[in-house]
Amino acid sequence: MIVSHKYKFIFIHIDKCAGTSITLAMAPHLGEEDLILGCTKDGEKRSVEGRKAKSLWKHATAQRAKTVLGDDIWNSYFKFTFVRNPWDMVVSTYHWWLKTSWNDAMGRSKKIREMKDFKEYVFSPYVREKNCLDYISDENGDIIVDFIGRHEKLEVDFSYICGKVGLPNIELPHKNQSKHESYNDYYDKETRRIIRERFDRDIDYFQYRFKALKN
Repeated sequence: MIVSHKYKFIFIHIDKCAGTSITLAMAPHLGEEDLILGCTKDGEKRSVEGRKAKSLWKHATAQRAKTVLGDDIWNSYFKFTFVRNPWDMVVSTYHWWLKTSWNDAMGRSKKIREMKDFKEYVFSPYVREKNCLDYISDENGDIIVDFIGRHEKLEVDFSYICGKVGLPNIELPHKNQSKHESYNDYYDKETRRIIRERFDRDIDYFQYRFKALKN
């Protein structure tokens, strides 16, 4: 998450939607009073402290940010986020767990690494749960950010955001990427259906489709 008082914007960082690349690209241009949560050494420290204090952290929701920052800042700043095709996002999340040295209170990374394959992960209680809409909606289900970028057209949407807030046209670094084959290769009919049901809100709202590769 970024709260920039210099450029008057708020970035809601949904995990595995290019948030690390976006944050690191913007960080050198931000003001001294701007808040970066996550992605840098100091940012990660602030994120941990913020979560303990029940304030803001790296992946805090838009509703949480609105509550903490107050209506004056929230209503006058440009709020944006990025979303991603759920079938692709789940594969990326799975590979992130396989390589990360970080572990949560559930011991999730160790348990996922011990699974035999992606299919077992999809059927497990450790597969990611939140729809992207959960991060950017209020208690009534209404979207409360101003712009939703797509991971699938990251460079174009990020360029628009830079122009909107007065930043130069910054080149995005490719950080925190998980290296794997196309997401299509990981699914069979059953796992494809499970993700369709779990992320039905995102899939319907953003009109995502499972794009089968052509032979």
